[in-house]
Amino acid sequence: MKKGVEMNKSKYDQYSVKYLYFLLIFCLLLIGSFIVHGNGITGALTTSTSTLSVTINAAPVVRWVQNFSAQTITESTTTTIRFEFNVSDADGLQDINNNSARLVINFSNEATRRNDTCQANISFNNVTNFNCIVLVYYFDGAGNWTINASINDTAGTFANNVSNVFELLSTTAMVMSPSALTWPSLELGSTNRTSNADPLTVNNTGNKDIATGGITVTGYDLQGVGTTTDYIRAKNLSIWHMNGSSSCSGTSCFECNGTIMFNATAEPLPYANITAGNNSGNYQNESSGQENLFFCITTVASEISRQTYNTAGANTASWTVTVS
Repeated sequence: MKKGVEMNKSKYDQYSVKYLYFLLIFCLLLIGSFIVHGNGITGALTTSTSTLSVTINAAPVVRWVQNFSAQTITESTTTTIRFEFNVSDADGLQDINNNSARLVINFSNEATRRNDTCQANISFNNVTNFNCIVLVYYFDGAGNWTINASINDTAGTFANNVSNVFELLSTTAMVMSPSALTWPSLELGSTNRTSNADPLTVNNTGNKDIATGGITVTGYDLQGVGTTTDYIRAKNLSIWHMNGSSSCSGTSCFECNGTIMFNATAEPLPYANITAGNNSGNYQNESSGQENLFFCITTVASEISRQTYNTAGANTASWTVTVS
């Protein structure tokens, strides 16, 4: 009996070992199939081999922008200014997008001027030179204009240089029309008769704003053509920068109550002014750089003779209008 009992125990021990062995294998498989992260469970881990490649793009550099001496406008038109700048790129010149080269100039309260099609010129030592032509208009304001040269590389990375400025000088200039003023036939003793050829339009063709009082008119006595000792005196004429209305007459016309002229004397017009502007707008006001002047003969003396009076005689001179 004892021997039989011992044999059964040995068999039981073999089964126990096998059971524990399979239990251990199962646990290992379970641990390999599920990894616990916090409160979640992820799937089985896998292994693989990957190749990671990273390219670092070097941004282009606008290395140099041409320094300029002071520039001047050209009266009534545009001025061509040629700019140059250099660009380098550590990735090579082939990485520069030449078609993106541009140059912009700007100044406070003035229109921006630009060229978006600057041309590549020459390349040397991993540097490309670009030429840009920018047009400056006659009414562009005087002062220090900022130069902004910029470019992109083929990856679209932007670079610019705003370190340089150039000075645009102030220019005072004007043209006016008509060049002659006339009146209809007047009777002796007539008063407050306006010209039939005004307004005289003064165009600011420079870039200096003509401030109030900056327009001056020098008048002269009108000499008789036949009887050269008779005159319509300059003090009998007056000027204003408005006329009240196109149908005004007599004292209702502002020019008949305006600035009185004196022979051979420069008289500033106290309210007339001409801001620099684009004359082609022809708005007849400051927005297009224009000012209108209206003229009136306040009195035709009764004692002078009936004849033509003008400024062509030996003892008179053409009236002049100046701006400053």
